[in-house]
Amino acid sequence: MSDRPKRATIRDVAVQAGVSFQTVSLVLNHPEKVAEKTLAHIRAVIDALHFVPSMAARSMRQIRTKTLACISFGARATYDNRSFQIQDTYWNNVLQMLGRASDAQGYALLQRHQNDQDANALAEVRQLFQAGRIDGVIAIVETVANPVLLELQREHFPLVVFGTRDPALPYVAQTNAVASAQVVDHLHAQGCRRIAFISGERDGRANEDVNERLHGYRTAMQQHGLPVDPAWALAGDWSLASGHRIAQQLCGSSAGPDALIFASDRMALGALKGLHDIGRRVPSEVRVVGFDNMQYDDFSVPPLTSVHSPVYDMATMAVQILVDRIEGRTDDLLPQHMFATSLVLRESSAVGTRPAPAGAPPSPLPGPE
Repeated sequence: MSDRPKRATIRDVAVQAGVSFQTVSLVLNHPEKVAEKTLAHIRAVIDALHFVPSMAARSMRQIRTKTLACISFGARATYDNRSFQIQDTYWNNVLQMLGRASDAQGYALLQRHQNDQDANALAEVRQLFQAGRIDGVIAIVETVANPVLLELQREHFPLVVFGTRDPALPYVAQTNAVASAQVVDHLHAQGCRRIAFISGERDGRANEDVNERLHGYRTAMQQHGLPVDPAWALAGDWSLASGHRIAQQLCGSSAGPDALIFASDRMALGALKGLHDIGRRVPSEVRVVGFDNMQYDDFSVPPLTSVHSPVYDMATMAVQILVDRIEGRTDDLLPQHMFATSLVLRESSAVGTRPAPAGAPPSPLPGPE
């Protein structure tokens, strides 16, 4: 016998609201035909009952929206703190890949940003479903146990988290701890002994995947018997300027780190400029490694070694998870998939290393996380 809560029906809404089920159907499918007072009353009942229109019934009526929503919760965005203009960031790349993967499945992608994680945010996301605007959600979060997503999962809305491992939710993510540990292994093999990891945060908030990278770094440093200097435990704000500033702060003297691992390529590129400005040579004096393997890494001076994120594979899987759920091809409510990262070696981390040809496939980083 199933222990799942009984799902409210359109007739339950009609009874509670004191209207006919045809009126409720109009609210769901043609709200423009319903008087404002009646519309507000029925929507309040819908929210109170946590009513979700039956996906199977919508399919039979052929009114599926064929639209997915990518919703960012918290501070994650495609811009830095200086401007709301979309920039060439990792998350902008994620949005592009999700769009391509959605197109391939015949779905459109809607982008939304939610600063709150409270009842208002839950009501707004529910309304996207109930108004027939979307069929599923790809969520980008900073931390696990997001209350909005946990409630949507309890109510059986199709959703998947992109980039963060949350044991209570469906997700696609990458092996972040393995990645940073392998970077430490590489730098240690190059003779580095004073290795710093620069994490990223915005408005004082770090995210779970960066915490995993930091954990992998610390574990690998311990395995190699290398000290982790607390004075080097700094965080940028994901901007080029923060990488520039931190590199100069840490490497202004010969007693500083001989290698810098940055949680993003944007900060690492800023660091290359910062080191150049104070006369520190890369890689002979300081080695630099980033995360994300953005296209511009091939064109920095020197070219930037970086951890490659399998964004397109992850985006394809995230969309497939949702479409399978929406179209009734699976009953799995908790699909969880991990993707291996890979390290692309370029001149910023290894003396005498020739840069990989642009577009060359990266080498996989083996081993479980």
